[in-house]
Amino acid sequence: MKNNSQKISANEINRFAYCPYQWYYTRYYGSKALQESYKALEIRSSGHESHFVKGQRFHNRYYRSYRLKRILQSIFIILLIGIAAWVVIRWM
Repeated sequence: MKNNSQKISANEINRFAYCPYQWYYTRYYGSKALQESYKALEIRSSGHESHFVKGQRFHNRYYRSYRLKRILQSIFIILLIGIAAWVVIRWM
């Protein structure tokens, strides 16, 4: 195992929460080895997609939907604050 430390940092917990596979492979092989194998698989996979490409596509879709959700939540909160302010001003 590349990282055989028994301590887990907050960054590692965040990575695990995001994607347990990513955390495991990074901890087991190291990020440099993963990047090299990703490049090698990308070159070799001419007719079919590699697991790295599928994982990347999944994470990109997930991140886009997460950002959209956060934007919609922010707009909703701003609208609620605006409505509350309008009601308070109206009653004064």
